[in-house]
Amino acid sequence: MRSMRYNAVVSAAVVIAIVSARSAHGQTLRGSRASVDLMYSAAQAEDLSFLRTPSDVYAAARAGALRPIEENDDLELKSVKYPFVLPSTLHFADSLASAYRAGCGERIVVTSGARPVDEQPRNASPKSVHPTGMAIDFRKPRAPSCLRWLRANLVTLERQHVIEATEERRPAHFHVAVLSQGPEPKVSAVDGDVVKERKPAPSKVTRHSKSARRGRTKKP
Repeated sequence: MRSMRYNAVVSAAVVIAIVSARSAHGQTLRGSRASVDLMYSAAQAEDLSFLRTPSDVYAAARAGALRPIEENDDLELKSVKYPFVLPSTLHFADSLASAYRAGCGERIVVTSGARPVDEQPRNASPKSVHPTGMAIDFRKPRAPSCLRWLRANLVTLERQHVIEATEERRPAHFHVAVLSQGPEPKVSAVDGDVVKERKPAPSKVTRHSKSARRGRTKKP
């Protein structure tokens, strides 16, 4: 196991606002090279580590650099091999899950958290931020009303520069990277009443290898 030595603070507070589906009209969650570059640049700016192996992921989790995603009344895990993410991403997921259940009456489903470089899919972008733990995937809701709710809120949070999100088709899911990994809270409150605010305590993270295997296409 490589030595782990860096002092980047990863803590962010996210306020989720319930918005109407009309808020997202005219804007989409389509993937693009610019979107991938934005996520990758955010990871580099925060000096985040790209974890290469399963052992690296588990070591980061044991050290507290990554936090476990846990099922609760608002959130369900589905086929998640590595249910770990950075602390700020976990707080975002918990906040979103709570607002989602209040907004459409069902639990949000997480399908992926941190994923080591050595287990990236063949079509993954070499700039994928899944190996850092800053990204999380949510299953596409089956209920039309829940799908509208999730799309609208993800677009709103993108506009606030809290996240960068992509709606993927195969398999159908939403890939979300939490852009703020610093000590200052990142707040979003738009077009509606505040549902929840989380202000987690700062947490130190340790460094692993920053190299990442290159791929052929540009899926985040």
